Amino acid sequence: MTNSPQPLADVFGKAVGNLYRGGVTNVTWERALEGLSREQAAQKPEHLPHSVTEIVAHLQFWQAYLLRVIAGEDPPTPEHAAGGWPKEADWETLKAEFVRDSDRLRAHARDDAFVQTLDRKGRPYGVALTNFAGHSLYHLGQVVSVRQSLGLWPPPSGGDTW
Repeated sequence: MTNSPQPLADVFGKAVGNLYRGGVTNVTWERALEGLSREQAAQKPEHLPHSVTEIVAHLQFWQAYLLRVIAGEDPPTPEHAAGGWPKEADWETLKAEFVRDSDRLRAHARDDAFVQTLDRKGRPYGVALTNFAGHSLYHLGQVVSVRQSLGLWPPPSGGDTW
């Protein structure tokens, strides 16, 4: 019995889609946010620019933006980078929206036909989904660093400390 190769789009979708959860070689988002109270998530370590709440709000801003584009909308792009960093967010609501929208983007990334569909700029949606997954992982590392700086790492269920 021989194994037939999977279609490239299927392999791509599973790989990129999994990045929205944190990935196999990274701590998961669920673990990175685990056990943080509203107060802890809002703490900003000395010498670091953002709190966990700010980082997650930034990611959620861009996840919601991409989902609006996918829905056929043409949302305005912030004029400056600061426009993608919301100032206020309720921690529990933010976490729920972030996880929900991460799951939605993951599902899109795992849809073979969708990743090959062209976006409003004529590029396959797989390009945007890959870029956003990388953006998410970049900030996942920041969340871990913020927690480490605040003495809030590892999370209650454990985590890599090396």
